[in-house]
Formats: sequence, C-alpha cells, structure tokens
Amino acid sequence: MLHRFFLFAFLFGSTLLAPAVTFRDFSGVCQGGDSSLKLPYWDTLAGWNRIDIAWNAAEPVEGQYNEAYLKKVYSSIRKNLDRGVKMLPMLGYAPGWASRDGEYVFTCGDSRKVYNKLGGNEYRLREFKKEKNGGWVPRTDKAGNPIDKTVRNPRIPLTPENIAKWQAFIRRVVSDLRAEPYRLEYFQIWNEAHPMSSFWYGDMDTYMKNVHLPAAKIIHELGGKVVYGGWICGESISEFVAYLDRHNAWDSIDVFDLHYFPLAGMEYLARALKERGYEDKGIWQTELGFTAGANFIGNLYPRVLHWALENGWDRGDKYKLFYFAYGTPNDPKAYGYRRGLLLGRELNYSGRSLETLAGVLGGAPLELYGPVRSVPALKPELDERLSSLENFRVGNR
Repeated sequence: MLHRFFLFAFLFGSTLLAPAVTFRDFSGVCQGGDSSLKLPYWDTLAGWNRIDIAWNAAEPVEGQYNEAYLKKVYSSIRKNLDRGVKMLPMLGYAPGWASRDGEYVFTCGDSRKVYNKLGGNEYRLREFKKEKNGGWVPRTDKAGNPIDKTVRNPRIPLTPENIAKWQAFIRRVVSDLRAEPYRLEYFQIWNEAHPMSSFWYGDMDTYMKNVHLPAAKIIHELGGKVVYGGWICGESISEFVAYLDRHNAWDSIDVFDLHYFPLAGMEYLARALKERGYEDKGIWQTELGFTAGANFIGNLYPRVLHWALENGWDRGDKYKLFYFAYGTPNDPKAYGYRRGLLLGRELNYSGRSLETLAGVLGGAPLELYGPVRSVPALKPELDERLSSLENFRVGNR
C-alpha cells in the first residue's frame, strides 16, 4: 500500500507567488440534487454541482415544452446557488421524435443494435452479436429469448432537419439560465458521446457536426461558455486531440473535459492545448471516482492541486474535479453502492476523505509552498503508483 505524507504547518517565510484560488473552486460533485440544508457538507467539500437537463424530458412532444419539468430543475439550481454552490448543467439526450426515422443500424465491434421507429418517442430494438464466421445472430436474454423490445428515446443520431430543433432547445434553456436570478456561465454539451459508451449510438464525426458544433454556436452567441461532454476513459487522449484537429473544433470549446483519467491524462491534454495556442483554456474532469476504495481522494486530489498550481491556475475555473456520484442509497442492491461520497445520509469512505482534505486545504487561497524537503527525496509525481510529496500554503497555514 502506498503511504502518503502531507506536510502542513504555520509558515512565516516566503512562498511561491500564486493566484487566489481555493479548494471549493477546484472540487465539485455530480448529481448532488438541491444541496439540502440538512447536509452540511456543501459548505466545505464541494463548490460545484453538475446536473442533467434532458431534452427528451424538456420537450417530450415536438414544440411543447414541459414547463413543470423545467421549473423543477430551475428550482434545484436556484437552491444550489442560494447555498453558494455553482452549477454546471449538462444539456443532452434527444427525444425520439427528433431522432432517425425508419430503420437505423448501429454496429460497434461484435455488437449490433437495430432500431425501427414505431412513432412518437418509441422504437423497436433488436440486438445481435457477431459469430466467428462473421455472421450475425440475435442476442438473447437470461431466458434464452431473442432481445426484441420497445424502447423510448434511444441515444441515436438526430435527423438532419431536427438540428435546428436541438439548437432551439439549447437557446431556450441557456437563455433562461444566463438571465437573472441564475446567471450561469458554463454549459456542458451531452455526456460521454462515443460509440463505446452507452450515451451515443453513432459515429463521432456525426456527433461533432450535428450535435456539438450547433449547440456550441448557440451557447457562445448567448455569452455562455462551452464544456466538452467528457472524453471517455479507455479511449486515448491522442485520439481526442486528433478528433478536435480534424474538425478544427478547438475554438468551439472553453473547457476540455475528461472522465476517469489519471493526472497524466490532464498533463497530456495541457501540452496539446499549449502546442495549439490554447493554454489559457480550462481542463476539468466532470466525472471521476465511483470507487469504494478508501485511498482514491488522498492519492489523486493533492497531486492534481499541486500540478494545477504549477500550470497556470490563474483563475478559479481553469481546473476542476467532479466526484461521481454525490451519493447512493444505503442499499446493497442500489447502483453504485458504496461508490458515492454519501452512503444514505452519512459520508462514505471517499466522502470522509474529501471532507478531511477540504478541512485542511479549505477556507483560504491555495498556494504552493517551496522550502520543504524530504529524506529520501520525493517530488510531485504524475504517476499515481509512486509516492510523492506536495506542499501547500493555505492562508497562514
């Protein structure tokens, strides 16, 4: 097991000059609800909350907005803001009425999904798998029956004529949330759009041309900033960089977002941005964690904080980590059991670790502290398998 040592002391000497950035600028969570006053943790461990605003819920029938749904989401956003928690809405997930008509076939590796539109938001879905001889046979459920079912709002590409409808949804929500009393600045487009995820059953070029770029155009027109929808772990960042180059998409993004990457992934992306003249743009991970391990926060967060302070963290919104998810029910059958910050209404392992770190590093601007040495010599390391040493000054501590 790696042993981590953190040195914090009352210091009276000189420090390395650093901007006024804080732990709460850096720390966010996913799906934190309305930051209920019954849970005090918001005041220390997280300054940001990422939530979904789904197009298929906001406009389930073409041209008819579900005002009750939007009112409920906006109310949750307002409660967070009133508590001092900043908000990152994720805008995505098309309704079935806006998606491909007729038959749509999505093939990825040895898996194939065949969608046939039934009407409204419903599709017939049949699933197939590839045999060794190259043929396709139906996938079966646990009972041995071919998978043939009705699904709603599958995450398949839009019909080209509905791109304007997608932009209209973006314009409606961003206009609402750019105005008083919200004044939100950042908006994330979709979530983990990639053929290998379960959030986009299509190719990446179609996603860029029909989803990302049209939405980014509207967000920028309205004075907002665009957060990319999260490049998935398991796919190389070099592929992400090549993809952005191919579409000349760097200017369409204000914050480049990775999901579940080690610090080395953020470092690689930072080099790519600098090489292209975009070193002032943000790098966030709006999802990471989702682990029952007790050492995740203590091993990663100080490394990223130190790296951020060494790499131009001149404004609070340049670097952030969002833990997924805020909490899970205290039920062994629940999705993500023990992998959130909260288990039921009590802090879980990662939650207690984050609270402890926030208690040590929170409450004042963060700076690097230089004159600390160790024997044997340790240094800040990108490689999370290695022991490392990070030194901080927080106010006068």
